[in-house]
Amino acid sequence: MASHPQNDGRPGAAGTDETSPLLGPGTPSRRPAHRPTVSVTSLESLTSVRVPKVYEGRTIVGLLCIIVFVTTCSNGFIDTPLTRIIEDILCRRYYSSRGPHPLGGDQIDEKLCKENIIQTDLQDIISTMNMLSSIAAFVAAFPWGLAADRFGRKPVVVLAALGLLVGLLFQMVVLRFQDVFPVRLIWLSSACAAIGGGVAVVHAITMSIIADATSERDRAVAFMWVHVASVGGTLSSPTLGSLMMGRTGPWPCLWVGISLVTTGAISFLFLPETLHQKQQGEEAEEVETVGIKSPIAHTLDEFKEALSIIRSRSLVLLILVVFVAMPVNNSVSQFMAQFTSKRYGIKLSQTGYVQTLYGVSHVFQAFIILPWLSRAILRSTTPAKLRASDEHHRDLLLARWSFEMLVVGTLLLGLANTLPGFVFGLIVMALGSAYSSLVQSLMTLYVDPEHTSRLFSLVGSVPPAANVQANHKVIVVEVLGAAYTQPFLAQLFKLGLRLGGGWIGLPYYGLSLLIALSVGLLLFVRLPKHAEHIIPEPEAVDQES
Repeated sequence: MASHPQNDGRPGAAGTDETSPLLGPGTPSRRPAHRPTVSVTSLESLTSVRVPKVYEGRTIVGLLCIIVFVTTCSNGFIDTPLTRIIEDILCRRYYSSRGPHPLGGDQIDEKLCKENIIQTDLQDIISTMNMLSSIAAFVAAFPWGLAADRFGRKPVVVLAALGLLVGLLFQMVVLRFQDVFPVRLIWLSSACAAIGGGVAVVHAITMSIIADATSERDRAVAFMWVHVASVGGTLSSPTLGSLMMGRTGPWPCLWVGISLVTTGAISFLFLPETLHQKQQGEEAEEVETVGIKSPIAHTLDEFKEALSIIRSRSLVLLILVVFVAMPVNNSVSQFMAQFTSKRYGIKLSQTGYVQTLYGVSHVFQAFIILPWLSRAILRSTTPAKLRASDEHHRDLLLARWSFEMLVVGTLLLGLANTLPGFVFGLIVMALGSAYSSLVQSLMTLYVDPEHTSRLFSLVGSVPPAANVQANHKVIVVEVLGAAYTQPFLAQLFKLGLRLGGGWIGLPYYGLSLLIALSVGLLLFVRLPKHAEHIIPEPEAVDQES
């Protein structure tokens, strides 16, 4: 624990000057020690909770785990209820244009809302909203990232959470007063990313806080615990949201989601500021340069700088793999809720159980199957065709297997005529859910350690061991992926509805083809020669430098 210098009574002793009290700090004094007058109270003094320095790193990581868990839980109380509210509004307008709806009265059975035209409009609204939000967050992330590097992490991350809250409240106002506002007005909520930078900035600053507060030795463990907290929130919230939505309807769920987001934003105020004075001094020159250049010119410079580290054909292929596989995560989140509700005739409030089953399978794969496979592949008793020569070849082999499981899993999702068959496809798909971490691990082999952060600022992903210090870099792959992912799934879904029958699974057929393309790209990836330093074998695959 950091200790204040003690006065030992000697002239020139540490902590002693002409204005220091003669009595030691442990001796009672009738008069308080002289302190310099502070005319302006800093923002940090108002928002920081001082934590003893020796425990600061662990305390910060612990608080971040709680915050990540709470904010991740909010998704289960927001996404599906919001989808149900929009569906109900479209359903009412559809039947009101055709006269009194079949059951009469004010209530419309959810089963009547599964008409193709209603589901098509619903997917258009949701996919466009998500796409605009991703693009707006990308545009806003750059200036707010600079602000976080100059003025501190806390003010910016609180503003970003506030922006998310304002956007959600705007959507609720539009949907509550549906007779006054058109439903598509919720698209304007994406502009709220201008307040703080949205989800992208929250995620980036969370990573930066961990990097600031921990040493390199402890950083990987800290990232792991935050990831576990995120998985925990992802696992629990869909089931909890479904249980609540089935009893109270969608609106109370949204209020719970708002409460969780608000709690997360307030919780950030209890974190000490981690942007150290030394880091501020190091980045002062960069910020001044940005003040001279236009943001667009500086962004182009960052983009060129990030591209300069890509010197390997295999690294280019891995980046393409990440780009091609972008729709995978979207296909098992909000899109899956609408898809399963439409195809299998279940209520949207019940789709959370399906999402939780996928989450449980994902955790089982990550903590049991993958570690077992990682050890088995390196054993000398493993058949030669399945054995890897070292841990890097193992990661490449596991990445290829993961994408192959994704191909099979998504194909089963499209073919499944029953909900149990769909769940089985999800379980198979979960067996390949480690693809992202494996590809990220392989990417680091092609750049110097000091350029890892630059690489992942280009790709838009952060590996557990990455040294994340700058959060204002260009995230090209992520924004381009977000721009095509939502329209890709939405257009295939609409086409599948028009074709009818088994073609309703067209989004997952298309996704299966995309992932198969990733498998093909991985076949041409060759590890760099410097990576074969553990257990080289004569029959190793040809390498490229």
